[in-house]
Amino acid sequence: MLAPELHALIDWSVAPLFLDTELQSITADSPNGRRYADKLVKLRRLDQSEAWVLVHVEVESGPQGDKARSYLAQRMFTYFYRIWDRYVRQETGGAESAKVNTLDGLSTSFYSLAILTASSKGPPVVLYRQRLGKCHVSFGFPVVHLRRWEDDRASLVDLAAFNPFAVVVMAQLGAQARCGAQARLVSKIALLRLLYQHRYDRRRVQQLFRIVDWVLSLPHYLEPAFEQAVAAIEVEFNMPYVTSIERMGQARGLKKGLAEGLQRGHKEGRIAGREEGREEGRRDSAAWLLSSMLERRFGQLPVWVTVRITQANTEALHGWALKVLEADRLEDVFE
Repeated sequence: MLAPELHALIDWSVAPLFLDTELQSITADSPNGRRYADKLVKLRRLDQSEAWVLVHVEVESGPQGDKARSYLAQRMFTYFYRIWDRYVRQETGGAESAKVNTLDGLSTSFYSLAILTASSKGPPVVLYRQRLGKCHVSFGFPVVHLRRWEDDRASLVDLAAFNPFAVVVMAQLGAQARCGAQARLVSKIALLRLLYQHRYDRRRVQQLFRIVDWVLSLPHYLEPAFEQAVAAIEVEFNMPYVTSIERMGQARGLKKGLAEGLQRGHKEGRIAGREEGREEGRRDSAAWLLSSMLERRFGQLPVWVTVRITQANTEALHGWALKVLEADRLEDVFE
């Protein structure tokens, strides 16, 4: 999807090998707090030779300018040279030392790919050049400008039917969108629904759910609304791949209560923490029950209802639940 030319050269019947140890050896001096991530992977080409692929992801706060692009080019060239120097170069020691050749430079291919998360346009290939007289070096690598997909969401949705990485890209775009928490909630629910619509199997849904859940993190007060949506989607598609709202809510409430109790470090604190956890579990159960009743009576709930339920306490939830059977309109429940 992001590197189709590379994809066409690889024998995907052979599982990729992630070279985490090798990568650490060439990036050990990277500064703390860096805003980029790297992966080094060994693949098998269709001609049965090896390919080492470096994927470099820049997590930017805005579009990249010429100066930042120049730094990127230098960094990518440095990575390439370090890999070559450490794993390909033949080193000769003293007279009694044997030659060391970890990789065969003639039969091993290298591919560097940079992904810019906040860039929507720019050169598809970036070059690093050095020249002094007749001595010169030139290193080029492809660049993916991830935000260009913002104007082509329909293609991403279609690609997600057979390419799970399209879901990851949509999650990243949603995380970078400058919108409120409520809009992020809507995006997260839509992505989860997409997994079920495209009939992903249990393992793939769970894997992608973990990524989406991490990338599109929500504030605490919106978690119950998301959990309710998860439960509703699982019921709709009859595929309980993630979990049920009751288990999620009760586990979260008990976990928070116990954690806060342990932090207090004394008996009274532990008791109060457990009690608070039980109360939050009761509140979540009441929210789930009210949402289920409303959906059964009035159909799919609008966003403003989800927000009201998410922010309400247990007493208010019980009061609204008593009004459901007598209300003629959804609005009547909350008046």
